[in-house]
Amino acid sequence: MKIDMKNYKKIGFALLAMAAGFSSCTKQDGIYAENGSAGIVELADLPSRTSSTAYASVTKSFEAVTEVDCPILINYTGVDGAPEDITVTLGFDATIVSAMSTSAAVLTNLDASLYTVPSYTVTILKGQKQGIFHVKLKTSAFDFSKSYALGVVVKSTSSGTVSGNYGSGLFKINAKNAYDGIYSVGTGSSVIRYTAPGVPANDALSGSLAGNPNLTLSTVSATTVEITNLRWAGGTSSVSGIDNLRATVDPATNLVTMTSLGNATLANLAGKDNRYDPATKTFTLNFRWNPTSTTRDVSLVIKYASAR
Repeated sequence: MKIDMKNYKKIGFALLAMAAGFSSCTKQDGIYAENGSAGIVELADLPSRTSSTAYASVTKSFEAVTEVDCPILINYTGVDGAPEDITVTLGFDATIVSAMSTSAAVLTNLDASLYTVPSYTVTILKGQKQGIFHVKLKTSAFDFSKSYALGVVVKSTSSGTVSGNYGSGLFKINAKNAYDGIYSVGTGSSVIRYTAPGVPANDALSGSLAGNPNLTLSTVSATTVEITNLRWAGGTSSVSGIDNLRATVDPATNLVTMTSLGNATLANLAGKDNRYDPATKTFTLNFRWNPTSTTRDVSLVIKYASAR
């Protein structure tokens, strides 16, 4: 049988190119999952990077406390783990933060006064596949109006090769206030729509809200959360016209003030409860908007279900 050496060489070069490409862009739980190229050191927390972004990025959220640990996982790929104790040196690069910041989502490099690092070296023990880089965050001192981030870099490794795609990346760091989270909508929740003050619409969008999809309460400041995913009765149609719906808690009394940046008429419903119960992590909210025209009255009883 005659072998076409020209095609044989082409195939050989193609396979070599594929192998070289794979070695620089591995992820332990990605295409190499316990297989293939060994000895690649990478930041394990990062999701797969798309070609449209300069760096892969991940968001980590923490309670606003005096100090909280932000663990950053370091991978060593391969089925057998590290062949020996491996020392990995980490560092920060502010240019990663500036490169990933946009006019629509401005990022602020986390100031050194807001964190401490016990050690910039991580040891991956022989036979193991991961080590942990610890960053101690002072989240209670965060400015909630800023979107903080750290550019993390694997600077060197005593064995193996630093990943070309996942040896550096962006870590967005969020502080959460005490009210932040996912909340279920409970019994006693309802909405009444009016065609004019005092004239109920009696339409399909009015009625009980109990069992509607969960609401998301996101930190705005130490005492304010933004409420999203509010829907009319039936749970299929989203409520519009009250963008940036916000609840502000007075920590001394646990009383709540309701506002909307998108509708200045939205306010607490007079004579009704607006409060937070820290013991059960439950909000009881009653608010109204458009009081002189197409009035809408909402009553919500929402209880903390999980972290956001």
